[in-house]
Amino acid sequence: MSSIKNKLIKKIATEPEISSRQSKILFALIKEYCETSETCGSKELKEKYGFDFSSATIRNETMALRELGYLYQPFINASSCPTEKAFKLFVNQLIAGLTVANKHQQEMKNQIMELQQKQESMGREIGRLVSLQTDSLTFTVSANSETITGMKHLLSGQSEDTPVSAVLDFLDNLDKHKKHLLNSKSNVKTKKGKNIQTVFGSENNILPLGKGYALIATEVIVGNEKTVVGIISPTHLLTNPKKLSTLEAISKALE
Repeated sequence: MSSIKNKLIKKIATEPEISSRQSKILFALIKEYCETSETCGSKELKEKYGFDFSSATIRNETMALRELGYLYQPFINASSCPTEKAFKLFVNQLIAGLTVANKHQQEMKNQIMELQQKQESMGREIGRLVSLQTDSLTFTVSANSETITGMKHLLSGQSEDTPVSAVLDFLDNLDKHKKHLLNSKSNVKTKKGKNIQTVFGSENNILPLGKGYALIATEVIVGNEKTVVGIISPTHLLTNPKKLSTLEAISKALE
């Protein structure tokens, strides 16, 4: 995780309402929360990340981030926790700077070439491959089919404020949502120019995943048919770069 840590400290937020210093503090807080499920005090944050500003400055910026909706206090005098708005900014930043190692891409391409011999079940096999690589619930949709794989992963990392019922309802109606998924324009591009779509649960009425869950998806061509491959996960677990790079590798390998 050390390389990720160095990248996070250098990230600069793209939204005009948040400064470079605020983004460094916010991303460090998100990283700590994702790794430990706990919040981190200003003094500990300064020592661990070597920030060149004081603990008092971190506290002031944390208050500003709460006012902007990126952090919240679960109870009085508690340390600040990241909100869905913060996770959305963080995940989109990771996607925008995503690069895929040639080795990882070639491994995925070799496995997909083997799967092409099973054309009828190609979508399902790709879903299983992504689910296995990412430890996530994976779905695929095309004009003629829908598949869901890895249901056992849906509860991983679930907390009391992330009810799974909305996600289950979304999956039950996946055939109704696929038209929107297949026609939606991707909202984030990687460095390699690949389009990846992100949907955060409580913000989207058309694809209602519910608070605390998010979806990332990419388009591929399977047997001359447009297919969307996606991952659904508790929002904070999507910050794992392997989940993002796996979708990128799948998309590149199926070009």
